[in-house]
Amino acid sequence: MTADLKPDVLFTESPASWNVRYISTEGYPCMLTLRAVSGMDLLEKAGSALSYLREHGFLPDPGYRKNGNGNGGNHSNGDSKVCPIHQVEMRKFEKDGRSWYSHKLEEGSWCKGRSQKNGGES
Repeated sequence: MTADLKPDVLFTESPASWNVRYISTEGYPCMLTLRAVSGMDLLEKAGSALSYLREHGFLPDPGYRKNGNGNGGNHSNGDSKVCPIHQVEMRKFEKDGRSWYSHKLEEGSWCKGRSQKNGGES
């Protein structure tokens, strides 16, 4: 005797999905997945999600970018990382045997991804 294993509800893959990995305010790595019926709808949801994460102090997960994207390869060349203050890409600089990451701010000064109390944004 065999049972009928047909589900009452059929599940299908969403036409569009988006994932973001971030660090919670407590320091835990997290991932958020959004799904939508269209790419435009998904982009609107993603924009709202990113705004919410920034406004509430969540940071991008730097380890995710460093270790690859989970889709068969690491697309980062190792010469950049994300600023934990401004959530923008920082470039690697080298001089006289030293190396550091920084990005230029709108007013022209440079940020190394540290708060004022931890060494300033110069």
